[in-house]
Amino acid sequence: MTGEKFLKEENKRVERKFPFNDMLPKTYRLPLKTELNRLKKDGQIFQGKFFGLLLSLGNSSADISRFAVIVSNKIDKRAVKRNKIRRLINEALWSLWPKIRTGVEGVFLVKKTATKATFEEIKNEIEKLFKKAKLFLN
Repeated sequence: MTGEKFLKEENKRVERKFPFNDMLPKTYRLPLKTELNRLKKDGQIFQGKFFGLLLSLGNSSADISRFAVIVSNKIDKRAVKRNKIRRLINEALWSLWPKIRTGVEGVFLVKKTATKATFEEIKNEIEKLFKKAKLFLN
């Protein structure tokens, strides 16, 4: 049932736009418990309107890029809202995935302004930060 969502009220299936089940695949996720302190020490931060992006460029031994999203309780007390923001960022990130260089590790540090942002605004902000950090392939 991947790529489909069942609507109870209409008893029919609709195709979802999201290519996976609301999360980045595990191989592309950054394990925060082990990697966050190293990123804080060695990384560089780029600030945007909706989030800060903490990046470690080229320090990864793997040839894949990995990202994580941190949405604090200070952003919104309700887990539903925090998860929605996390899903929007993951979806925007995944839509830009073919353009991103390999070997990049990053953490999105979400700001309170992201609670009112749309998908397009978040995607544009990620593009702007990635261009600023020179993360796109030529």
